[in-house]
Amino acid sequence: MKVISGGRNSCMSLELAPKDILYEFNLDVKIRNNDLEYMPEYEQVYKKIKSALEIKDSGYNVYLIDDFSQDKLENIINFAGKNLALKEKPMDICYVVFDDPKRPQVLFLPNGMGSTLKEILEKLQNTYSESTFNFYNSSSNKDKEFIIDNMQKKRNVLIGKLEDMSEEYGFEIKITQGGFVFIPLKEGEAMTEKDYDDLETEKKDDILDKVGKLKENAEEILEELKDMELEELEKIKELMGKYFEVNLKEIKEEYTEVFADNSEVVVYLNNISTEIEKGIIENYSINYDEDEEKINEIIYRYDVNIMVDNSENENPQVLYEEDPSIINLLGNIEYENHNNVYTTDVSLIKAGSMLKANEGCLILRANNLFTNSQAYYYLKKTLISEKVNLDYNRGYLELLSLSGLKPEPVKIREKVILIGDYETYDALYNYDEDFKNIFKIRAEYEPVVIINDNTKWALLNSINKTCCKDELKPLSNEAVKEVAKFLSRKAENKNKLYFNDVEISKLLKLSNNKVVNENKDKIDAEDIRAVAYSEEIVQKELLENYKEKRILIDVNGSKIGQINGLSVLDTGYFSFGKPIRITCSCYKGEGNVIDVQKESNLSGSIHSKSINILKGYINRLTNSYSRLPVDFHLSFEQLYGKIEGDSASVAEIICMISALSKIPVRQNIAVTGSVNQFGEVQPIGGVNEKIEGFFNICKVLDSTKDKGVLIPYSNRNDLVLSHIVEEEIKKGNFHIYTMNTVEDAIELLLQNEKIKLADVMNAINKEIKKYSSKR
Repeated sequence: MKVISGGRNSCMSLELAPKDILYEFNLDVKIRNNDLEYMPEYEQVYKKIKSALEIKDSGYNVYLIDDFSQDKLENIINFAGKNLALKEKPMDICYVVFDDPKRPQVLFLPNGMGSTLKEILEKLQNTYSESTFNFYNSSSNKDKEFIIDNMQKKRNVLIGKLEDMSEEYGFEIKITQGGFVFIPLKEGEAMTEKDYDDLETEKKDDILDKVGKLKENAEEILEELKDMELEELEKIKELMGKYFEVNLKEIKEEYTEVFADNSEVVVYLNNISTEIEKGIIENYSINYDEDEEKINEIIYRYDVNIMVDNSENENPQVLYEEDPSIINLLGNIEYENHNNVYTTDVSLIKAGSMLKANEGCLILRANNLFTNSQAYYYLKKTLISEKVNLDYNRGYLELLSLSGLKPEPVKIREKVILIGDYETYDALYNYDEDFKNIFKIRAEYEPVVIINDNTKWALLNSINKTCCKDELKPLSNEAVKEVAKFLSRKAENKNKLYFNDVEISKLLKLSNNKVVNENKDKIDAEDIRAVAYSEEIVQKELLENYKEKRILIDVNGSKIGQINGLSVLDTGYFSFGKPIRITCSCYKGEGNVIDVQKESNLSGSIHSKSINILKGYINRLTNSYSRLPVDFHLSFEQLYGKIEGDSASVAEIICMISALSKIPVRQNIAVTGSVNQFGEVQPIGGVNEKIEGFFNICKVLDSTKDKGVLIPYSNRNDLVLSHIVEEEIKKGNFHIYTMNTVEDAIELLLQNEKIKLADVMNAINKEIKKYSSKR
C-alpha cells in the first residue's frame, strides 16, 4: 500500500497498490477431489440430507432453503439415491380383496412379489373354475355318478307312486317348477273347463275330494324328495370337498412354498381357498348352467391391485413430484360410468408419489405445493399419522355411486425434502405448530465458498461438465479465470466464489453463442467479459443524462459543502453504480441536522437513523457540551425516489465539515462508507458497482486520470473490478483509497498542502464562534 503524504500523524488515508486490487486466480490445483460430482456449496446440505435418511424416527424431514434449478434437483436426487443404495430393496404395496370388496386391505410384499401374488391368485381362481366345471360335467367320478343315478331312481320311484295314484283316481299329472299339477280325465283325455262345468255337483265334489287327496300325497312326496335330494347332495358336496382337496393340492403347495417367508400372504390365500370352496359347495345344485353365474361370482370376487410394483427397483426410490396435487401425492380412487351409474372397485385405486417413494425419499417444491389447494394440509396429515389415507376422495362421485370403497390406510416410512425460500420457512415455522414437528431438519444452500483447491477443482469440473453436456466450445485458461472472477464478483469477495449452476450455465451458453456467431474455435476472456459486463439500456440512458448535464455532477476541482457520494441502483435482475451529488449548507441554528429527504418523506428508516448518528459524531468532533449554534441542511441532489441505507454517512459528514469549516471538498474523488458516532468507518455493499459507476461517469465527462474512490478499509477484499477499471488502475490513472475512520476521509478529501487536520478543526471552531456571536 502507498501512503498519501499530508504531514499528519494522527491518521492517514491509504491508496491501494494495483497488486492489492487486481483479481488473481491461480488455475494450479495441488489437491484434486476424485469425486466428480463434488459440490462445495452443498457440502452442509448433503450432510443434513444424509442424517435425515439415516434417522428412522418420524418427523426428520428436510426443509431445504435454496433456489430451485433442474441441475440442483438432479444432484440432490443422485446424492439421496447413493445413500439409499445401502438400504434393502423396497417392498411392493398391494390392495387385496378378501371378505368385503368395499374394504380392500393392505399387503406389503417383498420386492417384486406383488406381481407373483397376482399371478398365483389368478392361477388359483382359474384352477378352481376349471376344477368346478369338471366336477359338474365329468362322469369320471364314479361315486358322484352313483349318487346322482341313485337319486334319480329314488325320484322316479316316488313320482311313479304319485302317477299311479293319479291314474287310479282318473287324473293326469304334470310336473312343473312350482310342483305337481293334477288334471281330471274324461274318456282318457284331459277334461276341458266346459266338460267340468257340465258335470253334476256330486261329480265335481268327487273330483275336488280326489284332488285334495292327491295334493296331500304330493306334498308328502315332495318333502320326501326334498329330504332325499338334500341327503344325496350332501354326499356329493362331501365328494366335491375331497375333489378340491386333491385337485388344488398342487397349487396350494406352490403358493405355500413361494410365500414361505410371508405367512400373512399364505394365510390370505388359504382363506381365499377356504371361502371359494365353501361358497361353491354350499351353492352346488348338480346343474352347472344354473350355478355358473354364482360360481364365477364366488371365485372371481377376489382381486389384487399392485399399487406399487418395485420389481425393477433395486433400491428405495427418490422421486420428485412436480405437481403435488392431492391426487398426485396420495393417490386416487377412480370411477367408471356404466349406463349413468358410477362404479368402482379395488382395481381402480391408483397410488400417488407418497406411496411410490415409500422407504425412500420424496422431493417437493414449496411453491408448487402451496399452489395446490389443501395439498399441504394432507401432506401434514400423512406425515403426522405416517399413513396414506384415501378418505379425502369422498366427493360427489361417491354420492352417485352405489359401490364406494373404504380402503385400509397404508402405513408408510419415507423422508420428504421440501425446497423453498427462507420467507416461506420462517412463516411456516412461526405460524404452523405442526411444521416444526414434521420438518425437524433445516438445510441451507451456501452459495458463497472460500477459494481453495477443492472449490477450484469443483469449478473446473462444473465448467467441463457444462461444456460437455451442452456441446459448448472449449475455454481458454484466461476465460476460465474470467469465469472465476465473475463468480467472485457475485460473491462480493475476491477470496470467495459464488457457486450457482444456473449462473455458470447461463454465462457459458451466452458466451458460446457469441463465439459461434463469430466463427471462433474457443471461448476467450473477452467473450466472457462481453457477457458478464454488458450494459443495460437504463444504464446507457443514465450515462447519457450525465453527459448532457441533465444530471449535474463535478469530477474536477473542489467545492465547499459539496461531495460525490455513491449509490447502487438494483432492478432485481441488474445492478449498477450511480454517483450522487450531496450538498450541505449551514445556517445559524440549534445544532440540528435537517435532512431534506426526510422532510420530504423520501427517507427510509435506516437512512433516518444514520442522520441521527451524524449529529452525534459532529458534536463529538467539536468537543461540544452545548448545542452547536448552527443547523445543517443536507440534500441528495436530483434524487426523487426514497433513499435507504447508511452507506452515504461518511460523505454526509465530510460535506457537513466542509460546509462548517468553509474548506472545499475534492470533486475528483467519490466516497462511500457507513460510520458510527465514534467516527469508525463500517463496510458497505455494492462496492464494485459503486466504483465502476463513478469510473464510467468520469470517462464520459472528462477522463479517468487522477480520479478515484474512497472506500472502507474493511471492503478491500471485496474488490473484483471490471477489466477496464483494472487496466486504468494499472496505468496509474484511477485510484482506490481506503479509510478506517472519518479522520482518514478528512485528510484525503479536504487535503491541502497548506492545511493540516488541526487547521481544519481551527477553521471549524472559528466558524462556530462567528455563529455564536450572531444575534
